[in-house]
Amino acid sequence: ACATERIRRPNGAKPGLRITKACESSLAGASSVSCRITVTNAGTAAPTGPVRVNDAATLVSGGAPVAVRTVTPDGADWNCGPVPANTLSCQIAGAVMTPGTSRHFDVTVGGNDAFENCARGSFGPAPRDDIVYPIGQACAKGGGASTIRVEKTGDSECQPGAPCSFEITITNEGPNAFSGPVRIGDAVGIDGLGRLESVKITAIDPPFGCSPEPATLPASCIANLRLGAGESHTHHVTVVLPDDARLATLRGTVSGQNCVGVLSPNTPVQGGGDLLSRAPANAQGDRGRAYACHPFTIKREVKNQCSGGMVLNSAGRCACPDGTTFRNGQCSSGGTKLLPLPVPQRCVLLKGQIRTEDGRCVCPRGAELENGRCVQSEQPQEPQCTLRPGQYRDQDGNCVCRRGELVNGVCRVAPPKCTIRGAVPTPDGCACPKDTHVDRAAKACVPDRQQPPSQCRIRGQVRNADGDCVCPRGTALKGKACVPVRKPQACSIRGQFLNKRGVCVCPRGTEVIEGRCGRFEDAVCAPGSEMIDGMCQPIIRRRCPVGTAGRYPDCFPIRRRPGLEIDPDLLLNPNILQQLVPRSQPRLQRNPATDNLQ
Repeated sequence: ACATERIRRPNGAKPGLRITKACESSLAGASSVSCRITVTNAGTAAPTGPVRVNDAATLVSGGAPVAVRTVTPDGADWNCGPVPANTLSCQIAGAVMTPGTSRHFDVTVGGNDAFENCARGSFGPAPRDDIVYPIGQACAKGGGASTIRVEKTGDSECQPGAPCSFEITITNEGPNAFSGPVRIGDAVGIDGLGRLESVKITAIDPPFGCSPEPATLPASCIANLRLGAGESHTHHVTVVLPDDARLATLRGTVSGQNCVGVLSPNTPVQGGGDLLSRAPANAQGDRGRAYACHPFTIKREVKNQCSGGMVLNSAGRCACPDGTTFRNGQCSSGGTKLLPLPVPQRCVLLKGQIRTEDGRCVCPRGAELENGRCVQSEQPQEPQCTLRPGQYRDQDGNCVCRRGELVNGVCRVAPPKCTIRGAVPTPDGCACPKDTHVDRAAKACVPDRQQPPSQCRIRGQVRNADGDCVCPRGTALKGKACVPVRKPQACSIRGQFLNKRGVCVCPRGTEVIEGRCGRFEDAVCAPGSEMIDGMCQPIIRRRCPVGTAGRYPDCFPIRRRPGLEIDPDLLLNPNILQQLVPRSQPRLQRNPATDNLQ
């Protein structure tokens, strides 16, 4: 024979399941956004029955469903439904969720438009039970515009063959930290020539983190980007524009631009070339804040060539020679007869002299003409400095950094402060102080309790500390309004619950036993009591009434023998009847003298 017994948990031991959800920051060009659903047991016991999580996403504008494209559990214990689907259901055995355990699974949701992704959880029913316990829901928003902003600055003027520096600042303007791969595209273009190929990169400080780091522009590589909320990284890139036939035909001032984009790793950028498009959008979609350009100019000096008999004066201007005037487009001596164009005399180089481009004979820098020869000046000339990446030569010949200061042979700029107003630097980047959060519109840290000016669209909802519209405590969203939550009637008998008709009943297979729900075969009464109508009652031994015999309730009358038995033979004697008849007692007389009975 076998018997079964339900083992109850110790007093106070119960599961405490919590569900959380977080979506990654959006990137320009990303077709999907990854979100993580985490279930944690903060209680003191594992839940009975399976733990289920239902996940669904809807567009913020319009409420249309958004498909869940992929699901990646953290282990084989999860059992998830097929994808893609508008609603995804995953479950895990309750025995796995021991106290302190945290399990998760990742989903990807279409991220072309802003969406809200909500996950609802529950656990149960336990074996031989039909009660399912909810564990709440968690929501997160994602998709839409990129939360990564790119800014580009640099030199306003560049020269072919000389270093030209640019700065790329990447900022996370989202409310959450960003960590993941991104595609960085960079290119240089010149008006009239288009994109320049094979532009040498001499330095990237600090490196992007690509493997390998780009060596020429245009460039396109994938790097792992990690930014806290409001944190920014600045990279200094130094390039050398090619001094070849492509730029040799340029005259005067020519405009160019250096463009960079930080996009989704799956976004093709064709080696960074299409970043030079001035249009705000193209086939890649709206790049918005994740795309930036910096304009610069290239000046090519054009040597002046004088005509009409003019010559260059000391100021570098074309003028008629001494003794002549400009008339009828030529230099003349003042008469009607035009003078022939003078033949410039070629100077004779003295010892140590050099001939300039305009034909002058001069001593080299740091030397003076003395006694028909070039001799070194008595004042020692400082050696010409060597231009470092990011430097330029000022009018005094000094090498000066355009921004920052020279550190280890490279111009370095002090790390910028937090771009979000009110944020404070932390080891992981920039973060808002306690009880504040990032307001993306104001680009500042604002108090958590500050109520947004806009009202909630659903009747009865209010904004919580995070600025989300929620129903007040004691109410729940039903349809398009917040309605009061009716508290379920509490059943007085332990183990009972309310069925659909609102009646307190015991679970299937059990009945009321000793003021609780249980099974008769499991109930044992104490000695001296017995089970009567589901209750242990004392055993009362009832006796048969007087004059009866037997065991109650089977009682029967007792047949008594007569008190006077007569022998039948005596009935023939007539005197015997007189003996049987009782004699009357003599009556007592009262004595008048003594007043006593005699």
